[in-house]
Amino acid sequence: MDKVIRLLAAVPTPPPYAGPEIGMELLIRNWKSEQVRLIHVRTTIRRSNAEKGRLDWRGIWAFIRVWWQYWWALWRWRPRAVFLLLSSSWVGFLRDSVMIVSARIAGSQVLIQYRGGNFQSFYQCQSRWRQWFIEKILGLVQRVFVQSKGLQWQFAHLVPWGRLRVLPNGISLAEIPERRRKVAEQMPYRLLFVGHIAFAKGFRELARAYQQLCMEFPVELWVIGTRISHPQVARSFLPAEWQRYYDEHSVEIEAEIDQFLREACRHNVRLLGIVSPAGVHKYMAEADVFVLPSYSEGFSMAVLEAMAVGLPVVVTRVGALGEVIVDGVHGRLVPVGDEGCLVKVLRECLQHPEWLREVGERNQQYVADNYTVDRILPWLESEVQAVVYEAATRR
Repeated sequence: MDKVIRLLAAVPTPPPYAGPEIGMELLIRNWKSEQVRLIHVRTTIRRSNAEKGRLDWRGIWAFIRVWWQYWWALWRWRPRAVFLLLSSSWVGFLRDSVMIVSARIAGSQVLIQYRGGNFQSFYQCQSRWRQWFIEKILGLVQRVFVQSKGLQWQFAHLVPWGRLRVLPNGISLAEIPERRRKVAEQMPYRLLFVGHIAFAKGFRELARAYQQLCMEFPVELWVIGTRISHPQVARSFLPAEWQRYYDEHSVEIEAEIDQFLREACRHNVRLLGIVSPAGVHKYMAEADVFVLPSYSEGFSMAVLEAMAVGLPVVVTRVGALGEVIVDGVHGRLVPVGDEGCLVKVLRECLQHPEWLREVGERNQQYVADNYTVDRILPWLESEVQAVVYEAATRR
């Protein structure tokens, strides 16, 4: 076996700015292994987050270009292993299947990461022949990474347990700015939301809760992200149990969100739009509480970054967040879709600024001890080496 292993990372990087792209850019930028040489092929298909999940000729042509660059890299570099991201939409999975099959034809072992919480729902909603196809494609993969132990169940009966691994997000502390703002010494309070401006991210509930808080506290809401309103795209981010509800109420839901955004100035809301990671960190350093009441998550990069900056977080118990966040220790956990509880929890947070400061300081240390990229990347490196070794011993 070669002393230096070539690993081809065929993954998306910004722009657009979203968790998978930002996480992969961090991985590539911080890779330092001398035993595993990383080669990157950028697989970004869409120019904006709002275009993701659609099937059109622009997307097809973009994928053909990406696949050709990938295929050329496979035959030029002859990597022993390939690292890919896995999608949970049918269009996305078809693209992934082409990448996986191409790697196996070229003789490379395949490692994939799923950065969400909906794969089991996606699988169960497919027809029987599609389920058979998904099973066969996953059978070609040597490792499937999820972002927490609690997310491994998504691949139960789809992947042998011995091929499942946990690969959480990691951040670079060198890129995190110092937080100088002190809660309660500067008014108004600042709530920060980072993510798709969509029902799936709990934005409707946040808008409703925030409007109630405005009547009780000097508060403002900062919003970073892209508006996602196309029904096909918006529902793709939801778990199966909420898709029917969204389908039945999508017109009213989207109209309510749009009206809130149109009246942003009146509500003391700052719509910051698309912001680079450095810009996001800057706004986090100037906020008081991070809020993300999502209906579905894997392991939100934004939550991890907010904690690293020193913010308390108010999130729903979805995906990896229920494992990473301890209620009352790192912030607060609220039920999905419960705007009443969200109002109550945010009210309690703003009534106890000293507690917010303590939580923020605790979060900084927690991330530094557990979720730095320097701690996470060796896990991936060791799995690449193990997969290549296993393949060599089978010959």
